[in-house]
Amino acid sequence: MFYTAAHGNLTFRAQRYLNEMPENERQAFMDHAEEELEVRVGHAVSRELTERQLRDFEEIDEGGQAVAWLKINVPNFREIVRDVVQGFKNELIDERAQILG
Repeated sequence: MFYTAAHGNLTFRAQRYLNEMPENERQAFMDHAEEELEVRVGHAVSRELTERQLRDFEEIDEGGQAVAWLKINVPNFREIVRDVVQGFKNELIDERAQILG
């Protein structure tokens, strides 16, 4: 995961909002939320890329190379991540009662 700081912030806040959920359910929910966040960030970033850039990025292993590549090819990557994470946090807050069921 190449947006660790934003993810860590989301994890901390989500766990705080969902602390009434049993631990095993909360962990399963957080695993699902992490996957969903990765998908959303990926979709948002892919809208910024050309077809060639998408192919180039798919060939890069996650980690330092991916981060360096994103800094060059998606200069607003941090803003994209921030916006996606904020939107997701807002959804969690808005749907907290439904999530806790």
